[in-house]
Amino acid sequence: MNREEANQALELIRRVVTQARDDTALQNWGVIWMLHGFVNAAGFAATHWLWSLGHRAPGPYVFLWGGALTFNIISIFVLKSGQTAGTRSFVERQIWAIWTTFIGGMVVVAFLNWLLGLDRLFMPAVACVLFATAFSMMGALMGRVWFVLAGVFTVAALVMTRFPDHAFLVLAGLWFATQFSGGLVLHRARMRRLAAGNTGARLV
Repeated sequence: MNREEANQALELIRRVVTQARDDTALQNWGVIWMLHGFVNAAGFAATHWLWSLGHRAPGPYVFLWGGALTFNIISIFVLKSGQTAGTRSFVERQIWAIWTTFIGGMVVVAFLNWLLGLDRLFMPAVACVLFATAFSMMGALMGRVWFVLAGVFTVAALVMTRFPDHAFLVLAGLWFATQFSGGLVLHRARMRRLAAGNTGARLV
């Protein structure tokens, strides 16, 4: 085998490993997304409940979302612990970066809301803007359908200004519908591949 053939073989291996990781990682996120859809929606609903009871100090919210995020992170590693499809791909690294940045942005927005001492919570509408930004980045990375979701959350941010007292409930319902349905699509795609016996990497 000469040098050119060796380089071609290495390139083929790289493509197989990368695509295998993309296929399994993205589709195996289905169950995780569905589970997190319930957890996150419950968190937003609980936030509405705490706010309606008059809680304005950050303590209860830190406890609530600290627990929710801890559960989410642990569940990711538990549900993906048996996957060994190569090293983490560029696509998966970008997904982690997008949503980690989103979580950081949400924390900063919540802190600003508390520092400003606002009686009317502006966080749900801003959260929708952050969701729209994250989905726009997903669209640039994975396909135009994500831009549709970015538009939906942008409209939701505007609608929430008309119903500020129920904004977190609107956000809970919208995020549950988005995350659960997205997870269901990924899970069904994975089940179809398994039923067809197509569990390996494929080159396109």
